[in-house]
Amino acid sequence: MKTARYVVKVLILIFCFTIFTGFTYVRSDSTNSGKLNVYAMYINDTELGTVKSAAKGLKLYDEVIDNIRDRYSDDQVYIKADIYFKEVQIDHNLLTSEELLKKALEEAIVVDTNAYAIVIDGKDVCYLKTREEAVEVLENVKLPYKQTVENKEDTELDDIEFKEKVDIQERIVMVSSIADTEKADKIIRTGTDEIKEYEIDEGDTLWEIAKENDLRVEDLMAANPDLDPEKIKPGQKIKLQAVKSLLTVVTREKKVYTESIPYETVVEESSSLYKGEKKIKQKGQNGEKEIHVSIVRENGKEVSREKISEKVLKEPVKQIELKGTKSRPQATTSRNRNVTVTRPSDTTPISKNGVEMTPWFGGANKIFTRGSVAKITHVDTGYTFYAKRRGGTNHADCEPLTAADTAVIKKIYGGKFSWTRKAIIVQVNGKKMAASMNGMPHGGSSISGNNFSGHFCIHFYGSRTHGSGKVDADHQAMVKKAAGQ
Repeated sequence: MKTARYVVKVLILIFCFTIFTGFTYVRSDSTNSGKLNVYAMYINDTELGTVKSAAKGLKLYDEVIDNIRDRYSDDQVYIKADIYFKEVQIDHNLLTSEELLKKALEEAIVVDTNAYAIVIDGKDVCYLKTREEAVEVLENVKLPYKQTVENKEDTELDDIEFKEKVDIQERIVMVSSIADTEKADKIIRTGTDEIKEYEIDEGDTLWEIAKENDLRVEDLMAANPDLDPEKIKPGQKIKLQAVKSLLTVVTREKKVYTESIPYETVVEESSSLYKGEKKIKQKGQNGEKEIHVSIVRENGKEVSREKISEKVLKEPVKQIELKGTKSRPQATTSRNRNVTVTRPSDTTPISKNGVEMTPWFGGANKIFTRGSVAKITHVDTGYTFYAKRRGGTNHADCEPLTAADTAVIKKIYGGKFSWTRKAIIVQVNGKKMAASMNGMPHGGSSISGNNFSGHFCIHFYGSRTHGSGKVDADHQAMVKKAAGQ
């Protein structure tokens, strides 16, 4: 009886020793010589390796779990690790080491934790550890646009928001998917956490690069807007994806600025001036108004502008111009072949007041038209004469109207004809224009009896010579002089 009790105790001790130490008898199958009966270990349906006993596998599993809990002791984590074993036969030398099993366990065990997702238009784009970090990332995206508005003069930031629907929501996610604030910021600003690049090799073409990376050439050009596809070279790096922000920052700003109010011109009749003459009685002055506008920008680019209000700061002053009504006295005449040309008798110098530097093309050439007569005053002496525009395209080809007008031209040049440029004021139908002339007869003529065998040139602002088609600098200098510059 004592012997039986002794045998039972020994068996119990052996059983306990086996359970707590992981020791087990690994038997050899007689039908598979050289094979061991062991246990394949699985976590979440993933085979990790083999152990001599399930107890040994469980011991390693507990050690790894404890390490994970210690690592995330400050966080609430959720461990997903469905463990089970299957008995298998392996060769003697294929038993998995403890080190490899632990490493496999670390990789296979899923560790989840609480996180906060930045959700854009219903889609999770990144996860952060705390709500405060998520708020910080979103505020940092707005910051540069906010500072740009605040640094402008006369501008006030009224509102700043995202165009897209943005939310922060609590999630349970894998620990490995949580980003820090820097990485999350990059994801939102560029659409990815890593911009992939490609280094061009000898003989590469954009078409081949696009094909190898499952892209279109248009995609590569969008990602590299400054790239010249004909000048790519080995060693050059190009982006394989375009940078595109996931968020659009909308700013609404209030801006205040001033704007000029043009003055009004009023014409009054004057019996003291001849018909066709004008004189400024009161010079006009522009007014000024203050305007308040609301400007909307998306990522810094203006998309709309709306006027809120305006206030007049300074009223404009009307310009009053006098228009002559007095009839001119009878004039002397000169024959223009079969047509009688009438020379006005008024040789009063043209006033410098109101002289304009009128461009020739599109301006003076349409005022001083072919066949029209102009009153002309030499700026330095005040000598005044009349001339008719004969023709000319790049400038006006003119002839003195009568012999009396030719005498005035010679008087301007000291009693002779000359190519020297002189500053003059040309008045046609009351319009005063700054101009320049020479006093040398040349080319054809149409007026007989004016003692001027040919025509002379009158240049206006921007006019050119007939021969070279270039602007004559000396004539232009005289035009500016006539304009008072």
